Amino acid sequence: MEEVFLRAADPRFGLFGAGGLDPYLADSYTQQWNLTAQKKLPANIYFDLGYVGSRGVNLTMSFDGNRPIQVVTPGPGVPGVDARRPFRGFSRIGIAKAIGQSTYHSMQMKLERRVSRGLSFIGSWTWSHAISNADISTVGGGFYLGGIQDIFNLRADRADATFDIRHRLSVALLYDLPFFREAQIPAVRTLLGGWQIGAIITEQTGFASTLSGVGDTTGTGVGSRVSVVPGQSEKLSKRTREKWFNTAAFMETPLGQFGNASRMPIHLPGLNQVDFSAVKNFRFVERYTVQFRAEFFNFFNHVNLGAPGLNIRAPDAFGRITGASQGPGAPNEARVIQFGLKFLF
Repeated sequence: MEEVFLRAADPRFGLFGAGGLDPYLADSYTQQWNLTAQKKLPANIYFDLGYVGSRGVNLTMSFDGNRPIQVVTPGPGVPGVDARRPFRGFSRIGIAKAIGQSTYHSMQMKLERRVSRGLSFIGSWTWSHAISNADISTVGGGFYLGGIQDIFNLRADRADATFDIRHRLSVALLYDLPFFREAQIPAVRTLLGGWQIGAIITEQTGFASTLSGVGDTTGTGVGSRVSVVPGQSEKLSKRTREKWFNTAAFMETPLGQFGNASRMPIHLPGLNQVDFSAVKNFRFVERYTVQFRAEFFNFFNHVNLGAPGLNIRAPDAFGRITGASQGPGAPNEARVIQFGLKFLF
C-alpha cells in the first residue's frame, strides 16, 4: 500500500463534493386511520372523543453516501476522513433515499357549543406522540433537528419527532353580553349594550429537540450525539429557567464510538397564549353601521420561554434558558393591543 494513502491532506483525497439520488427511489405515502364517537350533552353541547393515527412510509432521508465504513478512534497517526472514504476522489456525497419511517398516535377530545343564548365555543385537547427516524421541519427554523448519526444503524435514530407535541389545548369562544341591552337610558344602551367578547386560548407542551457539541468521535466525518450517563434521567421534578433538564444525565461521547443518547432527548418549553377581543356595533340607521374592535394578543403578557442551552461543551449555558425565543417561526411576542373602526353599509 502506498504511504501516501495515510496522508489525510493529500490533494488527491476529497477534491469534490457531490450529490446523488437513489435511482430506485420509492414513492412516499401515508396511512391514516381514526375512530371517533360523538354524544350530545345538556346545554346544547356536543362531545367528541376519538383516536387518530397515521404512519409515514418510504420517507426521503439524506445522508453521506461516501462515509468511511470503519469506525476509528481519531488521533495522531490515524488516516483522515477523506483518506478512508470509499470514493477517495470525493469528499461528502449527499444521497437521498426513501428509507425513513414515522408513526403518530393521538387521543383527541372536543367540546362544542353552537350559538345558544349568545354563547358559542369550541375547545379541543390532543394527547399525542409522534415518532420518526429522521425529520424535515421548519420548527424553530429547523434549529433543533437531530440528523442521522449512523446510516448503518437506523434503529438507533428512531426517536421523538421534532414536531412531537404531547399535549395541546385550544379553545375559542364568543359571547354576546346581555347587559344593558334593555337599558331605559338611550345613552347607556348605546354605549354599554350590545358588546361581544371573544377569546382564543392556546396551551401546548414543547417540541422535541436534539443536543449538540460533541463533534466527530468516530472518524467518519459525521457528528455524534451526546451519551447518557448510566442511572441518570433527563427529567427533573421541577424545571426552572436555570435548569430546564438534568444536565448531569448527559456526557460527551468517548472517542471511537457513536453517542448512545436519543436523537431528540429533550423537549423545549411550551406555549401559553391568550388572545382577547371586544366588539361593538353602532347602528345609525338600518343601512349604516360602525363597528369598533379592541384586540389584545397575548392578553396576559405571558413570557413564553425560549430554548435552553443545547451545547454540552458550553457548561455555563447548558440547560439554562436565557431568552424568550425558540427561533424563526416560533411565537415570542409580548402583549400587542390594537383598535379598529369599520364602516359597514
